[in-house]
Amino acid sequence: MSKEGFDQRVIDFKNQICQKSARYHKRQIQQYEIELLKRLPEKIGKAIPESKGEYWMNRFENIAKRLPDLGENGTPYIKAKNNLLRELNKKHRLQRKGQWLGTMMPLFMITIGVAIGVSTGNLALWLPLGMVLGAVIGIIKDKSAEKKGLVL
Repeated sequence: MSKEGFDQRVIDFKNQICQKSARYHKRQIQQYEIELLKRLPEKIGKAIPESKGEYWMNRFENIAKRLPDLGENGTPYIKAKNNLLRELNKKHRLQRKGQWLGTMMPLFMITIGVAIGVSTGNLALWLPLGMVLGAVIGIIKDKSAEKKGLVL
């Protein structure tokens, strides 16, 4: 597909999403991650190789077609979108913003904070310290991914 044809396809994709989501409430826009969905094609040619662009664009369009109308159940769309994002994470290391922070903070709080806190008898001190350590490591990993252009 030519560059102009692909660009037009991306514009049509974004317009389709805007039309479907025009009547959504603010909460639904956040829940369905509409802005993230609109940004997905921007990763083709950057984090996603252009040779795979046609395949991924088809996948993005199929997800956009599943956007529910007002009053419909959004669960099938959310499951399909999450499966797509999981696959993008596995194949191209693309991730949501704050993914590492949300993972590392509780992980370090439990592993480091509880282990050292119980052994020293000062759990009240080490739980928050483990949480802070996890937050710092998570922020560092998130910033690294953002510099590499891997954040959706």
